[in-house]
Amino acid sequence: MSSVSYFKNAKNFVANNPTFTTYVSGTDALQFLYEHSATGAMHDSEERFPPPMCHPGTREAVVVRITDWYGYQQGPGKPIMWVHAPAGYGKTAVAGTVSKMLEETVGLDISPLGATFFFWRTSPERNSPARFIITIAYQLAMSIPELAPHVESAVKQNPMILRKALEVQLFKLIVEPFKAVGELKDIPKRLVIIDGLDECINSEQESRVEKKYAEDQEKVQIRVLELIHTLQSHRLPLSFLILSRPEAWIKQHIESKSFNS
Repeated sequence: MSSVSYFKNAKNFVANNPTFTTYVSGTDALQFLYEHSATGAMHDSEERFPPPMCHPGTREAVVVRITDWYGYQQGPGKPIMWVHAPAGYGKTAVAGTVSKMLEETVGLDISPLGATFFFWRTSPERNSPARFIITIAYQLAMSIPELAPHVESAVKQNPMILRKALEVQLFKLIVEPFKAVGELKDIPKRLVIIDGLDECINSEQESRVEKKYAEDQEKVQIRVLELIHTLQSHRLPLSFLILSRPEAWIKQHIESKSFNS
């Protein structure tokens, strides 16, 4: 990794060999986070334009079931919904349609759409979980005004968090900022949509033999599920819509005791 490219937006950078100290100003903190996000994974990104949508009269039953589950004011009784179907069903179109519907909801003071991440097997930014938490954290800071200053503070205090383990990023960029807000029950629930979990393949492992590659693919997809489960366990004002093929290991993990509630 080049230290020059990583710290290009840092302000008042001081290097004391062998220890590095860096500081990112408040005005640059969210921009810094944005530049390390997988921007193409967002539902309204240029990379995905025009985004797949359900044709009029199609997939209406599943879209209604999702919106009925989520609700808009109180949020769903169970915070996670898994929509699974084989290839070609139109799961990504369903996710895009729900995203658009939530963005265009009228009569609410806030947008119920918190964040989106569309995995895609052939995209270097979108086929691994490396930028998953960073991308979700950035969008939550944008969609929840109360959260933004606390996410900014986390990045300012430790810009190197963007290179930490995903589990550490989750706690520092999402959980701690939410806890810093105070009374979470006063924050309306937002929906986080994760599409194409089965497209998360950890691309740097592609050169391995087929059997090992399949094992890595299973491991990384379960890791994403555990990240979602960890977020849910902190009882944050978030709900999660996951869409994927019904891969055996995904089904087994979601139907496990830890996900039961």
